[in-house]
Amino acid sequence: MRHNRWMLRLYAYGAYGVALILATVGIAGCLGELGNPDGTRPDDDDNGGGEVTLPDGTESTALLPARIRRLTNAEYDTSVRALTGTSRRPSEAFAPDSRQDGFTVNDAQRVDGVVAKQLAASAEALAAEVKGKLAELAPCADPVGQAEGCAATFIASFGERAYRRPLDAAEADALLTVYRVGAKGATYADGVELVARALLQSAGFLYLTELGDGSRGAAVALTPHELASSLSYLITAGPPDDVLLEAARSGALSTPEGREIEVRRLLQTSAARERIVRVVREWLGIDRIAATAKDSNVYPGFDEIRPSLERETEAFVGELLTKSAGTVGELLGADWTVVDEPLAAFYGAPGAGRVSLSNRRGILNQGAFLSVYAHATETAPVLRGVTVLRRVTCTTIPSPTELNINVVPPMPDPNKTTRERFEIHSTDQECRSCHNRIDPIGFSFERFDGMGRLRSAGVDEAGHPVDSAVTLAMNAEYDGAYADSNELAKALSTSAAVRSCFARHVFRASAGRSDAAAVESEASFLKAWAAVPEAEQGGIVETLVTYAKSNLFSHRRAQ
Repeated sequence: MRHNRWMLRLYAYGAYGVALILATVGIAGCLGELGNPDGTRPDDDDNGGGEVTLPDGTESTALLPARIRRLTNAEYDTSVRALTGTSRRPSEAFAPDSRQDGFTVNDAQRVDGVVAKQLAASAEALAAEVKGKLAELAPCADPVGQAEGCAATFIASFGERAYRRPLDAAEADALLTVYRVGAKGATYADGVELVARALLQSAGFLYLTELGDGSRGAAVALTPHELASSLSYLITAGPPDDVLLEAARSGALSTPEGREIEVRRLLQTSAARERIVRVVREWLGIDRIAATAKDSNVYPGFDEIRPSLERETEAFVGELLTKSAGTVGELLGADWTVVDEPLAAFYGAPGAGRVSLSNRRGILNQGAFLSVYAHATETAPVLRGVTVLRRVTCTTIPSPTELNINVVPPMPDPNKTTRERFEIHSTDQECRSCHNRIDPIGFSFERFDGMGRLRSAGVDEAGHPVDSAVTLAMNAEYDGAYADSNELAKALSTSAAVRSCFARHVFRASAGRSDAAAVESEASFLKAWAAVPEAEQGGIVETLVTYAKSNLFSHRRAQ
């Protein structure tokens, strides 16, 4: 096997093609568990040596553990599109991704019976597409007399692209056996179809490995092809292209400089912009807007404007990356956005395209954030405040259940303003220590209603006056008095603590680790990030480059 230190423990799911592959080469729906050939756990062994310091100063104790992880739904769609040329998005029929700390790239993705059936059905449909594209994907001048030779060529090329590395001889031979079974009493096309079906359900395709070459030691370098895959999925959420695979073959990815060249190249692609948009959405939780519902009696027209709110996030972040500074400061403090015609009317903007909106600074004052963090019939100051504190400033705010507090939200009262309803938060001993920080931030957004529309008349839906003026007193650099969320967003956009918090979330979204085992790794990354020139620290692209160049990215801790 390619990784002789560890073997993937496998579990067969699905139909005939999966069972056949399991019997021949032992690749199927993988549970993601690592073990040694003798059946012991990797942590039963010693690590092959003491702890070491890597060339960039990273301590081996800070390295992330070696692992395998399953592709997310978005990564699966991108991968099958690159492999088969399909125009479909198969994952739309899949169970939703599991999440850790809000992000979909993580160790929690598993293959259970339901997911396995979904993957099997997708593989069957995609393999049928491959069968229909033989001239493009598996050409053969003589599919009768030269069928096996053509099949071997197809296995080598399609298999390398599926596994994102060259197949070894045993894997190629096993897949040729699969071809023979499929073609027996049938045709060359049938054999190719079964091979494609098997590969699309294999662990080699469905999982990314971060195991290294099987060498021992406190720090294990990823293989060149693992680096290529890790870089590609980090930046584009898809498989490596030919240029990146050639860089892997040449050994160029073994150096920070080589990785930086490829990262900057990939960051120019539309796929990279889509990936960064997804990270931003998951960071703030605004990808949930598709499932956000409003009472049409209170907020008429929300269902119609929601697609425009979704498109705004994508267009705004895309514009930020391609035609602007591309910094977290601008992400939070820009006095412009990009809107379509319906959203222009909703915002009161002069027209579609990039427009100046001085009363809606940054992504926190856009409709997607404001509508997601609101209830069906009213605004939600606590939700908005907690989200800004936790996700934008990295302030620890425990949940009421963690504090054993029984929370009863203030009941709607048409005779009280929002602040009057939430007044108990500042008087109750159990509540005020947290809500003295939460509520002022949430109240600053009260100039917007529950679907993100500006309350231009200065009153809420019940006719009560709206007060968005707040004072923050948190012993933080953004303490002070603010007229509204617009002024607050401007202050947050210049905060060093906010830049550091965003870098922390970029690391979590990129590494896919946010549990206790990753605490030291995260601290090590932030140390490396803090060492880059201050002018680069706020750059979204530069934060990704810093991670990709580091030994945290290129090495793993043996386990």
